[in-house]
Amino acid sequence: EQSQRLFLLLGNVTYSCGDVTNAQDILRAILGECHCIDDKLPAYFLLVTILNASGEHIDAYTTCREVLSQLYETIPHSLEPKQTTQMLTATSKMIKSLSYTELLEMKEMDKKLGTILGFYSLMATVAIFAKPEVFAFLACRQVHLTMKHGISKWSILGFVQYAAATICSNKTSTDIQGASRVAKVAISCFKERFHSAEQLANVYFVYFGMVAFYTEPLQSAAEMLRQGFDMGMSVGCRSSALLNGIQHIKLSLIGGEKLDALLDQVDYYLELADLYEHELGKTYLSTFRGTISLLIDKGESTSSKTNSNNAPTGNSTKSSTMSETMYFHRAMQAFWLGHTERCQHFVGKALRLSFVTERLSNIMITFIHGLISFQMLKRRDTTKLRTVPKNAITSLKTAALHSQWNFQNKVHLLEAEYFSLNGNHEEANASYAAAIASSRSSKFVHEQGLACEYAGFHYKKIGDHGSAWDFFNQAKQCYAEWGSQTKVGIMARQLESCQIFV
Repeated sequence: EQSQRLFLLLGNVTYSCGDVTNAQDILRAILGECHCIDDKLPAYFLLVTILNASGEHIDAYTTCREVLSQLYETIPHSLEPKQTTQMLTATSKMIKSLSYTELLEMKEMDKKLGTILGFYSLMATVAIFAKPEVFAFLACRQVHLTMKHGISKWSILGFVQYAAATICSNKTSTDIQGASRVAKVAISCFKERFHSAEQLANVYFVYFGMVAFYTEPLQSAAEMLRQGFDMGMSVGCRSSALLNGIQHIKLSLIGGEKLDALLDQVDYYLELADLYEHELGKTYLSTFRGTISLLIDKGESTSSKTNSNNAPTGNSTKSSTMSETMYFHRAMQAFWLGHTERCQHFVGKALRLSFVTERLSNIMITFIHGLISFQMLKRRDTTKLRTVPKNAITSLKTAALHSQWNFQNKVHLLEAEYFSLNGNHEEANASYAAAIASSRSSKFVHEQGLACEYAGFHYKKIGDHGSAWDFFNQAKQCYAEWGSQTKVGIMARQLESCQIFV
């Protein structure tokens, strides 16, 4: 037993130093020597963490499933959407009135069940990348175990994962509000009852990365994810740290963070991902970096920092979540460059994958889809195409019910484009002004620039070239503040085209 603990410690230290291959060898040696499943559990847990970080999501998921099977837990291979909905509804009813005091005073779960819960939590994290369709089941199972057998430190992550599953499943506003409330109660309980920086980093990754865009300004959620990264690093948990780092970059980009600062941050994360052989981090962060670099200057000077060592090694498993991310970025890049047909192509691919655990990405893709549909309607007006912006407005209005800060400006811009397309110029003028003001209020300088740009095209279309010039100039200033020389150049060309009429 003493020898086993020493070897496990050696595996932890080896992994923390970035020697992933030797760490896995040590852990597999422990698993080969031990005969009792209880003795193998700590080694299995660390091995799954390493496999997931290494991009071997399917192996990580399968290992978790085999361990839980040996602990007499049954995991379905897949679930139909109807089953997921029924499970989330039943869980929602179970914890509808759950209070902070009730959680704080709940009895402690016994050690063995706590271990089972820990593997469920880990498996749910892996499922985000490997099998997102079972994420809701794994989250709900944790809640049910906690309500029946008592609380452990893993229960808190389970409640937060349940909230994320509810939001990602596109449930009703009431369900989302209830799930968000439970997540906040659970986090408050954790801070009072449990004291684990490593576990809190895992909680932050899920809550601020997958839930808080409905409850907090995007900029605040991004900052908490950066703190989650710091927490993970402070206790030597590189995997949870870099998961927070990935989400930090994502929310910062969507939230309009200055691009030069964002580029420095993503390069820092990439260096660490390379040092610790975190293939998952390298894959996602490299994708984000490509988009940031393109927005700054199409990579003319910013791509030079990208080291070939930062690129994924190619032996990682391509997950559906990674495909969603790739299509999301291709669509975003094409959108900001003004390549409508290319954007439509990647939006279609992204929407077909449905973003099972990426609700914020789904909202943003819907927003982009709505905006480019107006451009396409000018070329070919069809009944099917006309439903796209209407659905986008409805979807963004629903999101704005939860967070006006994050989504109301997008509603105004979609409505402005709708009015402009249909020749309702007074309503369009008012909605463009509202979109600009709302973006400025929410500190979304990039989307303030976008609203000014679209207003410029609107006024140019109706022959008011003086106003068009003013709005294009405002857009240029916003994009310069954002740090996008790419967009500044595009606006400069629009200003030149308007100059002859002013």
